[in-house]
Amino acid sequence: MSLINDALKRARDTQRKNPPTGATPLPPIEPPARGGTGWILAAAAVLFLAAACLFMGSALFGHKVPPGATVKAPEISASPQAETTAPAAEPPQVVAVPVPPSTANALPPPATNMNPPQAETAMEQPPKVQGIIFNATHPLAIVNGRTVNVGDRVGDLQVKQILKNSIVFQLPDGSQKTLGIGE
Repeated sequence: MSLINDALKRARDTQRKNPPTGATPLPPIEPPARGGTGWILAAAAVLFLAAACLFMGSALFGHKVPPGATVKAPEISASPQAETTAPAAEPPQVVAVPVPPSTANALPPPATNMNPPQAETAMEQPPKVQGIIFNATHPLAIVNGRTVNVGDRVGDLQVKQILKNSIVFQLPDGSQKTLGIGE
């Protein structure tokens, strides 16, 4: 290694004593100045494009109601007795979004019983495993669109174990059922 260093020192010394003739030394390269205005122009261009998109979007997709347009609210009677009563005063003028004709005169079904039927709550849909997020310490699964952990209940089934590709459920009779993803 010292032989190489000695050779380099001798070469530098000879260059200093005998500079090359006919060629002018090159000027050192200066780094570009920092803090130029290039970033300001880029930021201005981005802001201009954002403003143009906002303006064009509101012009193309903005739905405005004309100033003189008014829509009367539809009169819906809940029972036949309401038609025999005295006519009400003129309904106020309302500016509204048009309602599709299929739902404009639709009445909700009459309520017969305000308590939810017990048969519907007991008949749950069968569990469908939609996904598994497996972590050895805290596995999760998505069953019927709901995130479940070990020990949670899905209907009358209890999640006993979440594996990488399947879930083990315990049925009410104590038996176990294994379902894979998509089952």
